[in-house]
Amino acid sequence: MRYKTVPGLNDTSIFASDGDKITPIVVQAALELVSEGAQLITCNCGYSIRFQQAVRDAVDVPVFLSSLLLAPFLEMMLPANQALGIIVASKSELTQDMLVASGLRADIGRKLVIAGLEDTPVFGNGWVRAEGDLDVGGSQADLVDTAVALQKERPDIGMLLLECGDLPPYAYAVQQATQIPVFDFTSMVEFFVGGLVRKPFTGLI
Repeated sequence: MRYKTVPGLNDTSIFASDGDKITPIVVQAALELVSEGAQLITCNCGYSIRFQQAVRDAVDVPVFLSSLLLAPFLEMMLPANQALGIIVASKSELTQDMLVASGLRADIGRKLVIAGLEDTPVFGNGWVRAEGDLDVGGSQADLVDTAVALQKERPDIGMLLLECGDLPPYAYAVQQATQIPVFDFTSMVEFFVGGLVRKPFTGLI
């Protein structure tokens, strides 16, 4: 596994109205990773979906920069009477263009339910606004409370997708609290790696 820091890519630049100007720098980072032997390119920030197509066009390995790419797959698996819940770091920053870029249908309507964490007391301060120290327990509580509240509001939610790359450590707690399937960007990476490095078949367990 190799990591690459993208100079200038931060919360401010990724949400800026002219954020596309940083696309060439993101593409260059991906090209460098491929030159170093990377067999896939991913990113921990779900809002990096805005760079998905540009990076995909530039490299010759699979690219999945956002857990939002899982959304169409998960939504298609759900029964017709169930909805997909997505918990994001900041709901106000999630645009319709991002959802379309992930492959979701523009007319998905009530089949998609989104909740943001920007107003939560701990995660919102520590992660979204970068204020104070990291409080793991408090961040987990905020995420669990948000998920449970969303499920109470919409009991038809059949699966949850965590957009933010900072949320996987809390996915277990969310799944235990909601008792429905929970996915994040590590789910996407593990899915692909499972196909890339197959193991000998030893029978059904």
